[in-house]
Amino acid sequence: MAKRHKNKIAMVFAIVVLIVLIVLAMMIGRYHLTLQEVMSYFLNGASSSTKLILKLRFTRILAVILVGAGLSMAGTTFQSVFNNGLASPNILGVATGSSVGAASAILYGMPIYVTELAAFIMGILTMFLTLVIDHFLHSNSSITLILAGIIMAGLMQSILGSIKYIADPEDQLQSIVYWEMGSFMKVDLSSLFSVAPILIIGILFLFFARWRLNVLALDEATIKTIGINPTVNRNLMILVATLLTAAAVCLCGVIGWVGLVVPHISRSIVGGDNRWSMPMTGLTGAMLLLIADTLARSVTVNDIPISIVTGFIGVPIFIFILLRRKDTVV
Repeated sequence: MAKRHKNKIAMVFAIVVLIVLIVLAMMIGRYHLTLQEVMSYFLNGASSSTKLILKLRFTRILAVILVGAGLSMAGTTFQSVFNNGLASPNILGVATGSSVGAASAILYGMPIYVTELAAFIMGILTMFLTLVIDHFLHSNSSITLILAGIIMAGLMQSILGSIKYIADPEDQLQSIVYWEMGSFMKVDLSSLFSVAPILIIGILFLFFARWRLNVLALDEATIKTIGINPTVNRNLMILVATLLTAAAVCLCGVIGWVGLVVPHISRSIVGGDNRWSMPMTGLTGAMLLLIADTLARSVTVNDIPISIVTGFIGVPIFIFILLRRKDTVV
């Protein structure tokens, strides 16, 4: 009961911190605004120029929160399903496949919405090809699925390298590399509305189905006595996590470290029970990515690719977590 009470307090505290970070992110930027101007925006009393700035920032902040929560919860799902603390949203090659889709669209000079659609479709296609390889290997082991993902990721990385090799270095190559490193700079209401439903539905599904991850951690005989088909449920959780990853990549490109590090942070706060760690992971992922994006658009004149920032934040955090858990199996 004491643990449950402690987790509730931690959850409320995380929500409060996220709200504070949203307000700060609205204030901070190349054009700094006061708290009063931010509050007046929500009360419909700001000037037209200030409204435009805050509208752009708020749209970007919403995208950051959804992507941060989605990637983090996808990471928790993969780590729980595969029982591997080093699993991440790219474990089935989805992020690399999405990059191939985006790079192909950029190579042929397609508009941004076609690029996003190509990234999403190619990410899902990569996941299905991974499952096909796993099926032909005739194994029920999660390790086999991980190996199939590594195979597909390697293939997609080779295709991506070929596209980069023939791309125009003055224009196309720069866009492809920038997409690989992730950025919310080009996110607008149109692109957000097209991807947000997938992110929201995926996040809500994982939230309400999080208890299934606890069940899937049991041995197969015990799972069947509960009345749950382990294969169907495992594949369903993988599919939803993959959709979240593909949707995130098609909106803002590839973002590293969030899906790997954040699940460990949340488990260190509320424990390994997915009923608590899943929502905490979503909140923590949103906070971490919001901090990273605020730094990315504020430190220099031009936006810094966000994977650079998440790398500088995520690496020391992950090292700290590993040092704390060096006597346990990750």
